[in-house]
Amino acid sequence: MNEQLKLLIELQEIDTVILSIAEKIESLPGRLEQFKAPFKEAGSLLQKVKSQCEALIKNKKNKEMEADEIQEKINKLKSRTKEIKTNKEYEAYLKEIEGFEKEKFRIEDAVLSIMEDLEALTKNSQKEEVKVKKTEEEFKQQEKTVEEEKTKLHAEMETFKTKRKEFVAKIESEVYDQYMNLLKRSGGLAVVQTRNEICLGCNTNIPPQQYNDIKKNENIFNCYFCKRFLYYKEQESDKPQGPQSSIKNQQ
Repeated sequence: MNEQLKLLIELQEIDTVILSIAEKIESLPGRLEQFKAPFKEAGSLLQKVKSQCEALIKNKKNKEMEADEIQEKINKLKSRTKEIKTNKEYEAYLKEIEGFEKEKFRIEDAVLSIMEDLEALTKNSQKEEVKVKKTEEEFKQQEKTVEEEKTKLHAEMETFKTKRKEFVAKIESEVYDQYMNLLKRSGGLAVVQTRNEICLGCNTNIPPQQYNDIKKNENIFNCYFCKRFLYYKEQESDKPQGPQSSIKNQQ
């Protein structure tokens, strides 16, 4: 095989691996996001429940203050008993106290209702805290796994880059420049096989005579359509069959 062609084939194999590793590295943040999303969602829901709890606590305090103010009014009214001189005033006095007491009872009922809601929300908050902790642990574990994989992939990348330099140093500069232009232009595939008179890079037919020359792998050829470097690799079906194989095929 032509030495430059052999180097190009091996360089393409290395670059294919490097590109594959690069794609894996790029996909890592997306994989991590799958675990980050539930963690963020659980945290957001917990915050929402806590905000609801804070609102209820504030409302409860306001209601209790309101009840205390009414109780103070009732106490003041009751302290004026000696000032009442007529039955009519006494009836109005009792009616006013009764009105305040009803209002106080209504507020106290509202406070009890708030306390029930607060108890339910507190239990819900505890459940959400457990969920947040669980999703956080899963996220941190996955973050650690991703970071380890990232380190491993970068190490592999450096190994192949070092190996790549060895091949590049042996390739003629003009051939290498052409290879790099093709690599960038052709989606990372500059060197391709041929099979059955077809370029496997663009599926374009190759003239029979040129295909025969390519099969020898003695010179460098380019596809006239996609310009990729072409080479031939013998397939199992291309190999001559022995006597036993011929007999089996005839049976």
